[in-house]
Amino acid sequence: MSRASIFDLLHQRQQPPEPVEEISSARSDYRVDRLRLLDCVALTASGFVGAGAVPAVQSPALSPSLHGPDGFRLLVHRVADVTPIQEPRLSRLEAKALRLHELIQTIVIEALMMLEALPEEAAFDVVLTAPLRSPEATAIVVERLRAAIVETQYASALGEIRHTARGGDPHTVVDVGDNGGMPYVLWISADSLLNEADVAALQHRRVLDRSSNSPGLYAGEAVAALLIQRLLPEDADFDAGWRIDTGIVRDHPARSAQRDHAKRQTLLALLKDAWPASDAASDADEARGADTPVDGASTAPARVVIDAMGLPGRAVEIGSALIERWPEIDMIDDGAGVDQFCGWPGEAVTAMALVLAMAPLSPLDSAVVIRVEDETRSTVWSLRSCAAETAQGEDHS
Repeated sequence: MSRASIFDLLHQRQQPPEPVEEISSARSDYRVDRLRLLDCVALTASGFVGAGAVPAVQSPALSPSLHGPDGFRLLVHRVADVTPIQEPRLSRLEAKALRLHELIQTIVIEALMMLEALPEEAAFDVVLTAPLRSPEATAIVVERLRAAIVETQYASALGEIRHTARGGDPHTVVDVGDNGGMPYVLWISADSLLNEADVAALQHRRVLDRSSNSPGLYAGEAVAALLIQRLLPEDADFDAGWRIDTGIVRDHPARSAQRDHAKRQTLLALLKDAWPASDAASDADEARGADTPVDGASTAPARVVIDAMGLPGRAVEIGSALIERWPEIDMIDDGAGVDQFCGWPGEAVTAMALVLAMAPLSPLDSAVVIRVEDETRSTVWSLRSCAAETAQGEDHS
């Protein structure tokens, strides 16, 4: 899908406006365990991803400059449609700073378009996640991002622009801490591993895929933007968006040292904790000895996204656990692997997984994101439809 077509698609979306709120100053009493995801967009080697638009997966292509230890060119996922930028200082300061800057600047317009759904004059912060280590390079990238926003109608609503080098848990990334922050936050996350240093790091970890038939990760790149609402303790029900609670985390023995059954049981227990069935459905299922509710309505998520399906043993581990937990899920139609979609996007992987989870959902659908790239830790985040929860609450009242 071309950039022009996704731009038009995003522009034409009709979203219900948020209720008008009179919040004009930073606050520090937001909940640390819950966020509301309102919208998202991403740029990948497969094209632009946005609400209602997920392009077909593109196969990796041979890199013109990157080679494996055997001397052969590597297969990589490179974003083709990036706006070239002349900023020679960035290249001198840090190896991949210019590429990150280009990715960020390319997504800015689509990211700002998502702000149209917010209440008039609603204030927002920007959190930029990009693995920039040079203070000088970071300052240039942040200031160029600020300049791009200031040139729009959202200049007066812009709060803080904060940079963090690491991705990870979204609650931690957008947390305001003691300094406070605005009620809405635009989280922009970018990374590119298409350079010798990052490829060498993947090789050192022994996770790099060196051919089309071997297990492992392809070096990739991506940039994602998510519009998120920080929630106050008094915030209750919403008619739109997706609730993201704190991820459920399990530390466990190294995957490579466990048998398939043990790995499956560990992930299965994690999925049950992260996505418990409703009380009514659980009671009925227990009485029937089944995993499907008596009324035939599925309690499974409509979408499952995994970060690293290509690593050795992950497909068996995840597939067997999902089949046992939700036998009705078809991973071909209802699932996606971030690494299979856009290669391994480094620090942008969590943001990219959330985009791939939300993009195809209807307002009443929910999803789960499973992170299994780490050898000794697994994490599951759930995206719960606010509209579905509100409707369920009204039915029970």
